[in-house]
Amino acid sequence: MNPIEHLTESLRLVHHHPGYLRVQADMFIEPKENSSVVPAAQSAAEAVPGVLSWSHHPKTGSVVIKYDPSVLEADDLLWHIAKHAGLSGVENATDNRMNRQELVSTFLDSVQGINQAVSKLTDDRADLRELAPVALAAVSVVSFIFHDDRGRLPNWNNALYHSYRVFMHWHRREVRARERTAKKEDEGEEPGKMSGYAL
Repeated sequence: MNPIEHLTESLRLVHHHPGYLRVQADMFIEPKENSSVVPAAQSAAEAVPGVLSWSHHPKTGSVVIKYDPSVLEADDLLWHIAKHAGLSGVENATDNRMNRQELVSTFLDSVQGINQAVSKLTDDRADLRELAPVALAAVSVVSFIFHDDRGRLPNWNNALYHSYRVFMHWHRREVRARERTAKKEDEGEEPGKMSGYAL
């Protein structure tokens, strides 16, 4: 995509470690349909060898870019994106104190990344929604076995309760669907019968 009109705003580097960049710009926040800033930035990034993924979060205006640090330098990538998006340059905001929204966004980005990695390792059979409660249940069993010698482990009943609560919270949709199905079955006819007809 061709460069767009020159803007006075800079591309802000919010977080960086090798292979991971999180950038932000006000023009990235809920962009208008006719705005070409985000598409231009994304096209510029994805055209660079070594860029692995681009993930835009419109509500916060942040973008997470994953890249191969053995192939390209982060500074070169950022300046390339800023130039083709029409931004005035790159501002290093990693030393600035993050506000609450940015902090939550960074945390959620990290958790989502871990969750995707876990899901990939298990061939999409499980993710943190299943593994976290299972880990708590395992802690409960170990705590119960060792009892007074459990060290810093929580009481077995506390770990078991939290395992149950976490599992039920993360699977509340499935649980409610099952409850609705069970309720309909209780209110309906007995299995093997249809209303008004005898088998």
